[in-house]
Amino acid sequence: MSKSSIIYNYNALLDRAFRQLPEKRTYRERFEVPKAEVLVIGRKIVIQNFMEICNVLNRDPKHLLKYLLRELGAPGYLDGRMAVIHGEHRKRTIDAVIERYVKNYVLCPVCGEPDTVLIKEKRMFYLQCQACGAKSSVRMFK
Repeated sequence: MSKSSIIYNYNALLDRAFRQLPEKRTYRERFEVPKAEVLVIGRKIVIQNFMEICNVLNRDPKHLLKYLLRELGAPGYLDGRMAVIHGEHRKRTIDAVIERYVKNYVLCPVCGEPDTVLIKEKRMFYLQCQACGAKSSVRMFK
């Protein structure tokens, strides 16, 4: 029998295709951003776990700090693994700003997964999703 004369059974092919699919995930890991561990020293706020937050978000600490400082309207700087922000700000406010950052610059707007990277092409920034492959433009701050 030649190759061109082989007749395939649809159900057999379908069963074979289903056997080759990867196992379906029955659980979904919840993406949880650590809450900021804030220490107040005079009129300065120190976020002690700043690098841990950046590692979980897979973002450059300078980018997150720049966003925080812009949103809070305060000066600040990185000090080792911590972020120091001048002024009096509530922990709740800092956590809310970080959550807004996650929504705008970490989570994929198509599938909602946090597996994204920020890429710059020419003068535009894009959020490239590693899970679904979507590429969405993001508005960058100055």
